[in-house]
Amino acid sequence: MATIKDALYVLRTLKKNKYEAYFVGGCVRDYLMRKDSNDIDITTNANPYDVMKLFKAKPTGLQYGTVSIPKEGYSIEITTYRKDGVYLDNRHPEEVIPVVTVEEDVQRRDFTINGLVMNDVLQISDFVGGKDDIKNKIIRAIGNPDERFKEDALRILRAVYFQSKLGFQIEKDTRQSMADNRLLLNNIAKERILNETLKVLREPHQLKALKTLDTTLISEVLPGLSKGIKYIVDTQKDPLFIDSFFSLCFSLNGSVPSEWKFSNIARNKYEKVVELVNQKRELTNLDLYTYGLEISILSNKVSFLLGYSAFQKSSLEKRFETLPVKSAMDLKLRASDLLNLIPKKQGAWVQKYLDEMVLLVLEEKLDNTYDALKAYVLKKEASHEK
Repeated sequence: MATIKDALYVLRTLKKNKYEAYFVGGCVRDYLMRKDSNDIDITTNANPYDVMKLFKAKPTGLQYGTVSIPKEGYSIEITTYRKDGVYLDNRHPEEVIPVVTVEEDVQRRDFTINGLVMNDVLQISDFVGGKDDIKNKIIRAIGNPDERFKEDALRILRAVYFQSKLGFQIEKDTRQSMADNRLLLNNIAKERILNETLKVLREPHQLKALKTLDTTLISEVLPGLSKGIKYIVDTQKDPLFIDSFFSLCFSLNGSVPSEWKFSNIARNKYEKVVELVNQKRELTNLDLYTYGLEISILSNKVSFLLGYSAFQKSSLEKRFETLPVKSAMDLKLRASDLLNLIPKKQGAWVQKYLDEMVLLVLEEKLDNTYDALKAYVLKKEASHEK
């Protein structure tokens, strides 16, 4: 985390070298709200090459006039005054055009609460009405909201993220424009949609943000989430953890849509939970053995949230700890023992025998002792020979 004071030297160095420079965006908003910031943004009339000469700055977006000074735990990003040219992909401008004043620069930004600037003596200039909107807890697009969202459709989800983070209301025209332009989100890379959705889910006012996604029908542009978001908004009083959220939504959807760019581990987890939840039955020892404790507990949590079963986390943990076997390696009779007992070449029959014995042991129909397992195998082989 960082504070404005950590980066004052940047403004003062630029000023000393005859340039204008201001803090801008979220760090000024957070300063007014007495919060720390993850990152510090600075806008200046110095060009990026001059900035790099003055500081140990790295070019992180030269095509947009941006360089950054990396710090431990945060970064200081410095961008030259600009306005954006034509947006061709609802995300990035085809070109950026230098402008002379900071007032012109802030007009290109997303929301009024992020359009404030502050100088090196901590005086704030407000060209967009951001101070009043922070005071009144309002999220409002700068200028024409349709233009802002058509320039960068990800701003639709950014507004929802700021609502989840700050608990503010979204201004009526801005909200309507988000609904009207929601299909533009289909033009945004799915990785960016996932990252922004995760940010919404991590913040304290998650339920308020989910209600916005539901009522504006933005949720219908998020594959497989609309039924789950509506259910959560209608039934829950507390925010959900990320895994519970996605597992619940995909269980109501019936599958995990391929559009979401999850890691293989996360996708596998959600697919298995959906499989278990939609069987709408109590978890067995075989489920605990097959799916493991984490997936079993998550599926029970989702089943509980959906009203399919009681919450059984503690009992599932106890049952898992007392399972007679947690893998085929726990069987007291191994594959090598089977090959010694039965005069056959190694093949699929070995695994079939092991799976049978695991199931019988889990169902407590067979003791996990070498003698009991050996007796079972020999009896079964004898019956085959008759």
